[in-house]
Formats: sequence, structure tokens, C-alpha cells
Amino acid sequence: MSNVRLMDTPEDYKKLGVNPDQIEMWEEQRRSDDSEGSWEWWYFDGIMDDKTKIVIQFFTKTNEAIRGNVGAPNLAIKITMPDGKHYEEHPHFPVETAVYGKGKCDVHFGNNKFVGDFNHYEIHVDETNGIGADLKIQSHAKPYRPGTAYFEIGDKYYTWLCAMPKGTADGTITINGETIPVHGGCYHDHQWGTMNLLQIWNHWLWSRQSFDDCSIMVFDMISQKKLGGERFPIVFIQDKDGNIIFENHKDVKYDLIDTYKDEESGKVYPGSCRYTFEKDGREVVYSIRKSEILENRSMGKEVPFAKKLAMKAMGLDPSYVRYAGEASLQMKEHGNSIIDDTGDLIYEFMYPASTDFRKLQ
Repeated sequence: MSNVRLMDTPEDYKKLGVNPDQIEMWEEQRRSDDSEGSWEWWYFDGIMDDKTKIVIQFFTKTNEAIRGNVGAPNLAIKITMPDGKHYEEHPHFPVETAVYGKGKCDVHFGNNKFVGDFNHYEIHVDETNGIGADLKIQSHAKPYRPGTAYFEIGDKYYTWLCAMPKGTADGTITINGETIPVHGGCYHDHQWGTMNLLQIWNHWLWSRQSFDDCSIMVFDMISQKKLGGERFPIVFIQDKDGNIIFENHKDVKYDLIDTYKDEESGKVYPGSCRYTFEKDGREVVYSIRKSEILENRSMGKEVPFAKKLAMKAMGLDPSYVRYAGEASLQMKEHGNSIIDDTGDLIYEFMYPASTDFRKLQ
């Protein structure tokens, strides 16, 4: 199997019909189809002013349906209240109720919707077992993608388009039938592909964080050992007006500060770590520390024993943790400090492989 490659050459842009100088609104429309192996999602998360955490994700297929050539629209809504109580629902919808518009993000599952145009978004989730949301979102940043957004693996691909690195959400959530007003910072991205991401990546750390004067995104992906075990350390920082002031997806110094053993999967995870990026006279140091586990899954426990054995034979033991945490960002230019911020964030560690992540650091 071929190694993973970020598609960012002039030939890649031409082949995919992607503008190398500008991210265009049509890139947010549905990019996949229902063929075997294809998948796609639109993702939102936010930390509200009262520390309520919200995650909403619209999917074209379930994990099981990816193996077939029929759509299986579904969504996930996950809400963690300030007191730590967690609520989530995963409604599924008939294929005929899914409508995907052209030219922008325009996704409808019956009355549920995720629509927007890089500047404004609306998300509505009907109540399911008393859980729902109705949000209006204003972007405060510009969309970003590394290269074409495509990672090539032979004749397969995986993508990441950061449609809204930083925004503000206003509206309501519904908990046990009670409508609660919310306001806070938020984020949205869009991904699609033709290969099961569990077979591509050994692990990744994904984080996004907004401060008063800037926002940072880190998507640190390490491919499976059989695909080269290569690191793709994507980072970008935008100023308060959404302009890129630092970008790097080539090199990084990574320091693992401490680890802990995850009770759900039994695997070792990073508890805190530090990234150091350098480019064009600027040095960025970004340190992340977990403070709360919002979601914790061991997918191997959710499948039949025979499938678990098959995954083990492929070097897979997929698990996942989403965290609330604290991070600090320092940026220096020729030794002079220009950013020094600390704050709260939501981040995740996706861990598909059975290989200890520390062996590929």
C-alpha cells in the first residue's frame, strides 16, 4: 500500500479543480457520494460562556454503511453541562429525508439542518429524547486548508477543510425538554474521504483554541506504521481579523511531558505535551494539558469478538478521547515576544492503532 502524501503541488490543484489562492464556497458542499468506502461529515463544537460544551456532527453514513453503497444519514449531538452532566443523542434518518444543496454548506436531514456560507451558519437539531439545539453562528476568521485539503493514499484519499476556525454561537440548547439560552465561542470543519481513517492513522491530536487577539489550530497526524509512520504536523495561527500570521505543515519538535493509562481502552495516552514550530524567524510554542474527559470510547469493546480479532490482525485497536483542557501559546519573532496567552480549549486524541503511539514520536 502506498504511503500518505499531502496533495499540494500545482498538478494536484489542477487535477482536483481546487483554487490554490483562495478557498471557495463550493468546497463546503457535499463532496462525496454513496459509493462503497465513501464517507463525509460536517462538525461543530463550542465552549459557551457558562462552560457548557456542545458538539454537533452531521454524517452522510454510519460506520457500518461506509462498507456499502447506500447512504445512511445520521447526526450526533453531545452536550456537557457546567456541572459535568453529559447528554447525547444519535438520531438516524431515512435516506429520502437527506437533502444536500450545491454551492455551499447546505445539509438537511428532515427538519434538522447544518447550513452556511463561511460567514454565517445555522444549525438546528430537533429534540430527540428531550435533547436538541438551535444555533446561529457568526464566523470571525477565514477558512483554511492544508494544500488542496486532500491526503492521497494510493487511489484513496482523506481530507480536512477547516471552514470556520473561530466563531460565535448564539441560540438555545434543549436538555430534558427545557430550553436554555447559550452564547460562546465555536469552531466548524468539514471532512470526507474514500478510505477508513482507522486504517490510515496510527493516532492524531486535534486541538483548536481562541484567544482575544488570535486563534490557533493544531492537527498533528501520524500515519500507520505500514504507511510509513510519517508525521503531518499542521498548525496555523490567525489574528483577530482572521488573517494567517503563522503556518507550518512540515516540521515540528514534539515533547511528551507526561502520560496516563486510559481506563476504558487500557492504552497509554498523553496527559500533557508541547509543540514547537519555527518558520521565517518566528517560533511558536504551544503546550496542552488535559483537565477533564468529555468523551471516552474503546471501539474494540463495541464490536463482536470475531471482528475484534480481525482488527487486531490488522494492527487496529481503535479508541478515542475528547478532552476539555488548558493550553498556553507563546510566539516570538526574532526572540521578541508577540503572543503570550493561556486559556481553555476542547481537543481530542484519536488512537486507531494497537501500536503504542510513543514508538512513532
